[in-house]
Amino acid sequence: MTLSRISPKAARLARRPVLQAAVAASARCGDQERYRELLDRNRSAPPVIWVAQQAAAERLCSGCPVRPACEELALRYGEGDRNSDDLVRGGRRGQELAVDREIRQSGRLAAAIATDWQHLLELNAAAREEFTLTYVMESGPVTKTGLRRDAVERVGAMALRAADRGEVWDIAVHDAAGVDVADDFDFAHEDYGSLPAAA
Repeated sequence: MTLSRISPKAARLARRPVLQAAVAASARCGDQERYRELLDRNRSAPPVIWVAQQAAAERLCSGCPVRPACEELALRYGEGDRNSDDLVRGGRRGQELAVDREIRQSGRLAAAIATDWQHLLELNAAAREEFTLTYVMESGPVTKTGLRRDAVERVGAMALRAADRGEVWDIAVHDAAGVDVADDFDFAHEDYGSLPAAA
């Protein structure tokens, strides 16, 4: 699966950020205002105009490489209403989306939405996780506590470059439980030369 094309099955299995990235990268309608007017009904327009707009929107969507992702996002976001014919998403009319969401695919969509939320909670928890980075310099040991993952990556990379110059020894990263997790970070796998041992 690439972001430039996505199959219906892959769209059903993908997490929301992947679907959003696929739509943002490759949707035919993009973020262009002229297509937004085509996909959403203008309440002041006569019904005959809206019928023509719907047909044009469905044609536009039919050739879109990420149409299934757009449809899946619309289903998960709850777009469309059985009592109102006012939008087209992923080549489907709002009423069709509502029937699928509420009747035909309600169980699958509930599970997908729950998994999306669980994924977001896990990402949020990982972003809040704190680490301790330690290393030894000629002036003595250095301990940096309460670092987030991105800070450990930055500081760890700087420490490894200093180690390559012979200025730093014994770099370690510990999680809240005190377990050395340095190998879980990208900086630990960069090629800065061999790490010198403490003198």
